[in-house]
Amino acid sequence: MPDPVPKEIGVARVAFANRFQAFVDYQSPENDLLARERDAIQLFSLALVRILFLLGENRQAPMLLEYIQTAMGDTVTPKGLLRPTILGQGQALVESLPEKPERLMVLKLIQEEENRLAEITLPLGDEGHFYPATLIFYFQYLIRTLGDASLFFLILVLGGMMEYYEKIGKTNDLKALVDGPAYAFSTAIRYIEEERRRNQPPSAPSANSTTTPNSPKARPTGRSPRNSPATSPHVPPPAWDAAI
Repeated sequence: MPDPVPKEIGVARVAFANRFQAFVDYQSPENDLLARERDAIQLFSLALVRILFLLGENRQAPMLLEYIQTAMGDTVTPKGLLRPTILGQGQALVESLPEKPERLMVLKLIQEEENRLAEITLPLGDEGHFYPATLIFYFQYLIRTLGDASLFFLILVLGGMMEYYEKIGKTNDLKALVDGPAYAFSTAIRYIEEERRRNQPPSAPSANSTTTPNSPKARPTGRSPRNSPATSPHVPPPAWDAAI
């Protein structure tokens, strides 16, 4: 049998009109909005580890991670979910594709059998500027366009990525290209599942229940109740359960 043909899931374009202005879009045949947004997030995570790897031991790699971490803190805050402007002074997203882009960065999410990968077209020249800038502009685009559930999930995924690089892998490690995104997504999904279980209301006793105040099931445990979503800003609202 012939090898299965790779399937293109989605394409992000970052077209630089100049060094500080870029047009960004994400195109996909996916009709389901949540699945489409999840794919855009996965593409961002795969592009992030690839660009960090390409930057190698260049000091731009830790600077990029620090920049993203700061943007994460500006997005999910004790006051709730915000949509900050994370671009630097003089940088801006433009509304239309430039006729003659100075640089055109193309990020493709590809399905190969049961695996997904990113195919990235990054023109050579001034990589220390345009490689990190590509991710930052794409990140800004996602902050502006994702729904609340997906934006919160993106920040969870990036939190998992930061933990991976802090505790497990290095940006110039080839294994990080696969292990980093896998760890980040599993960490994000595990967090949401734990929060969902933690915030489930207790089951009401059935009409046939014979439990009495003196039975073991009815005895107080002496444990303090967990914080509710209203008092714990890190707990997502129930609507954000849709992210998984």
